[in-house]
Amino acid sequence: MDFHEILAEVLRRETPTESRALEVEQAVQLVLTALKQVLNAESVKAEVEVEGSFTKGTWLPGDVDVDIFLLFDPEMPLEKLEEVGLRIAVKAAESLGANFRRMYASHPYLTLELPTCVVDVVPAYKVPSPSEIRSPVDRTPFHTRYVKARVERRPELKGEIRVAKRFMKGIEVYGAEIRVEGFSGYLVELLVIHFGSFISLLKAASTWKPYKVVIDPENHYSDPRQALKRFHEPLVVVDPVDPKRNVASPVSLECMSKFIAAARAFLRAPNLRFFYPAKRDQLPGLQELLRSRSIVALRIEIPELPEDVLWGQAKKALRALSHGLERYGFSVLASTAWSQGRELVLLFELEELVLPPIEKHYGPPVYSSHDARFLETYASSVAGPYIEGERWVVIRPRRVRCVEDALSKLLHSCNIGEHLTSSLKAGYRLFTGESVVEASSNEDFKIFLAEWLVRKPPWG
Repeated sequence: MDFHEILAEVLRRETPTESRALEVEQAVQLVLTALKQVLNAESVKAEVEVEGSFTKGTWLPGDVDVDIFLLFDPEMPLEKLEEVGLRIAVKAAESLGANFRRMYASHPYLTLELPTCVVDVVPAYKVPSPSEIRSPVDRTPFHTRYVKARVERRPELKGEIRVAKRFMKGIEVYGAEIRVEGFSGYLVELLVIHFGSFISLLKAASTWKPYKVVIDPENHYSDPRQALKRFHEPLVVVDPVDPKRNVASPVSLECMSKFIAAARAFLRAPNLRFFYPAKRDQLPGLQELLRSRSIVALRIEIPELPEDVLWGQAKKALRALSHGLERYGFSVLASTAWSQGRELVLLFELEELVLPPIEKHYGPPVYSSHDARFLETYASSVAGPYIEGERWVVIRPRRVRCVEDALSKLLHSCNIGEHLTSSLKAGYRLFTGESVVEASSNEDFKIFLAEWLVRKPPWG
């Protein structure tokens, strides 16, 4: 397929059919009606508005983003807004016979699971301008209006945005949540609107350098250097409705770099796999890969947690344990986490699982006031104390040699987050070498493990 055929095929797949659009529209109307009926019955004053990619016309058929906002008077206290908003949402869900889950962003909201789509009902304040918001979600209606106004002027942008979102999903950088630290739907919309097309966005991105890019759609800053002084993230995209906010703040350096690399690769050799990468089945050589590498897995049974809380603590645990392993003398080559249901698996790749029996330990300079204590402490070392340069040095027996012992000690001393620390009390399991494949019986884990061991981009 040539370049134009690829983009045409993606657009064909990602443009919702009339029947699919009707399904979602009917579901949205059901929820709107239920919410308005409950508001009337409860004599509660609030406006009901549909936000998100569905109302903008930039949604993907396989990933419908339907947000319905309950907009309350700004005079209402936040605690009451949360309590009343959730109560209204729960009663509406019950009247529809829909399953629902309480979720949490800047404050609680309700997710309704309908047969045709998922709908988030979000309490927020109806404020006259973004400068008067009382919570981050209060900006959303302004975001919706901004994008709608621009795509209504240029309807072809809807297709360009859909193609861009599918590209971001294919290269695994789509989503602002902590687990991904990537590009939000709103950010993708702004980028396509600003550059005018998907291809123009890729051409621009292929020249980006982290910490040097400022995109300011409404020219809030007369000089890009002013924005760089205010915002310190790898990519700066000034919110057109709020100049004090960087829409790209969740985008990590790694995710920005993945997008740059994928943009360059696609422009060099367009291929459908950038949008729809082939999912690798469990590799036949998984055991052999584990046998030839030094991998350790830590499995923890976790409580049900909001996704951002879970992944915030999982990433904190990876950092803390990696640093701890380095202090014990292990060289950590890579780390990652996998979770599903009540299972969390932390994975580490090391240079070696068992360290040599001795290690070199540097003491104080010869002129230090601590020299006598060091000489007394290490008087019976394997070698030394001896002088190297200006410092005392010894060769001593290593305190901890195997990674299992090191992790066991670290798990009792490192701060890996409140919920994960509590979960450790119920027990945990360590797996090394070939046994890492047994860290979870879930087949998705084995596929994830195989992909992590290969560690190539999904489009590569």
